[in-house]
Amino acid sequence: MMTKKDSIKRYFQPEHETKFVFNNTLAPSLIRWLQLRCVADPQFPTGIISSIYYDTKDWLLLNEKLNSDYYKTKFRVRWYEPLGEKEYPDLSFVEIKYKIGATREKIRFQSKYSGKDLAARELTDPELLELQQQARKKGAGIPFSLYPAFQIRYKRFRFLEPKTRCRICIDYDIQAPRVNGQMLTCSKPLAVLNTGVVEVKGNIAELPDTLHQLTALGCRKQAFSKYGSCYSTLTGIFF
Repeated sequence: MMTKKDSIKRYFQPEHETKFVFNNTLAPSLIRWLQLRCVADPQFPTGIISSIYYDTKDWLLLNEKLNSDYYKTKFRVRWYEPLGEKEYPDLSFVEIKYKIGATREKIRFQSKYSGKDLAARELTDPELLELQQQARKKGAGIPFSLYPAFQIRYKRFRFLEPKTRCRICIDYDIQAPRVNGQMLTCSKPLAVLNTGVVEVKGNIAELPDTLHQLTALGCRKQAFSKYGSCYSTLTGIFF
């Protein structure tokens, strides 16, 4: 965790990322299966992740993902909560993620808001627009006129595969509990996905032997975007 608000970290990740989607009801059994074969992440084994995703009025960043553009950008502000506890953290972080082909870069810095503040603040609040100005001052290349679009919230378990040390995340109970009404007019103000995702990340070209049975357990390998899936569920527009 960073301790200075003006600190910034850049992460360059020329690593492979493989995703497996599953029916959300399978999450407990998949977690038990991974607990028998992998080790819990020593720093952040479990948690609830909330993010407010930003986009332009014409959904430029979403369309980069949907069109499988070579260059993709995400802009979000994120905070973390303990799993099973009603407690909001003091910190939140602005994250800008770039994907250039198979290479990823992430810029991350602490915002001035607490998690509790962000959870209570309306997404139409003009103060939330200041975060993109902060990002530009720190050297982030992002489109002009980004606005908070909606919040995404989910539970996460993190593991390390013992042999390759690749990172495994299982995300489930994915939902979009809040929407910016100036960005979206939707009939479903609360989107709840029936899909979860296992993400395997590391400097490996093939799936570790430990994880080969994922497909037999009901997972299927495919591209998956929480942002795109929540957008579709909120609007009824599927791609």
